[in-house]
Amino acid sequence: MEFRIFGVQVKIGYLFAFLVCCLLCFSSNSIIQLSILFSLLHECGHLVSDCLYGVMPQAVRLGLFGMTIQRADDIRLSYRQEIRTALAGPFVNLCLCLLLLLLWYFYRNQILFTCGTVNLCIFLFNAMPVYSLDGGRALEAFLSEQCSEKTRTQTMTAVSLIFTAFVMGAGFFFLFQSGHNFSLLMLSFYLIVTLFKKCGT
Repeated sequence: MEFRIFGVQVKIGYLFAFLVCCLLCFSSNSIIQLSILFSLLHECGHLVSDCLYGVMPQAVRLGLFGMTIQRADDIRLSYRQEIRTALAGPFVNLCLCLLLLLLWYFYRNQILFTCGTVNLCIFLFNAMPVYSLDGGRALEAFLSEQCSEKTRTQTMTAVSLIFTAFVMGAGFFFLFQSGHNFSLLMLSFYLIVTLFKKCGT
């Protein structure tokens, strides 16, 4: 499905639309639905940052592996601007987390605590310096300014593997503790797939 908003092409993949519809319609777990909402606000942070630097995206694609913002081929941000744009998404979730937990402290409403916790989890996950995540994009831009391409690639691969192994280990731990929680393991497999995809290009 494709349409345009203010001249920007928006393409929604069928698998993405199907997955979101299933989660919204058949899942009674409000955390999943809140995660979708705050993930969209997360992506809005990237879009706003691009616009503040005068870069209007050429296309926005929503696929099975998340949202991809495509710029025109002749548009390039500086390394520092790229770092700020990459971290803009996690920054939105961090701000929401602090605000919601502050409101929870005064009003003691459980939904506020849940929303704050969801934003904290989204922030921590996306801030990891792993290929395909925002923290990885920021680290890659930093290394591109400081190191040679070979050093940057080796460093990014090593750091990505370390953090992916950590997430997988935590996933097995929580699975054994709960007996049914596969969420971190699924995230670790996602990181492995994107890491192999990145290394193969």
